[in-house]
Amino acid sequence: MSEQREPSSGYPRKRRQTRRRLLDAGTKVLAERGPGHVTAGHIADAAGVAPGTFYNHFASVDVFIDAVADDLARGMEIGRDTLSTTEHDPARRVAIGVLQLLAMADTLPDSAAAFVSLAGLRPDFRARIRAHVDQAIRDGVEAGTFDVVAGQAATNAVLGATLQSMRSRVLGETEGGESTDVVRLVLRLLGTDSGRIDAIVDHAVERARVEQSDA
Repeated sequence: MSEQREPSSGYPRKRRQTRRRLLDAGTKVLAERGPGHVTAGHIADAAGVAPGTFYNHFASVDVFIDAVADDLARGMEIGRDTLSTTEHDPARRVAIGVLQLLAMADTLPDSAAAFVSLAGLRPDFRARIRAHVDQAIRDGVEAGTFDVVAGQAATNAVLGATLQSMRSRVLGETEGGESTDVVRLVLRLLGTDSGRIDAIVDHAVERARVEQSDA
């Protein structure tokens, strides 16, 4: 007797693929137009689907933008969780995290532009990013790695330097070679021992190189 096979899951898979296509295309539209100037039609056109298909996946443009923000924030949080299991030095984690965000501006400029825009315009997204940065700073202070008072001022300094550099990279105002300068600036702002900074940055750059070659 022949074995019965389960029905194909092709439809759910196709639905996931269409949703992913909308998110990817919509991120590009967000980067080009900004969250306040995006319509369902813009997103559907960019994704190559009918407007009705957009509403099959998202109830409104606002819900769609929330999904993009969640996608970007989860990517950052996954990176954080991965680093927490492999890097025990808080300064190294901060250096690698900053490099990863700056690299996004080179490899995924639309995502980077959307990230910067949403950080400025969506309080819920900004709060998630701030919480991540704030905890990273607190970990360093508690470990004696950072000589700074944890709180809004330190978080603002790190976010300000990183987001402005991402914005400048997306706009073509600066080049990739200044990434390590930004990391050094962030580490100095956090009061990292100046004698350790070069070694921390070198480690972060080498890790990024290895990850890129393995990708």
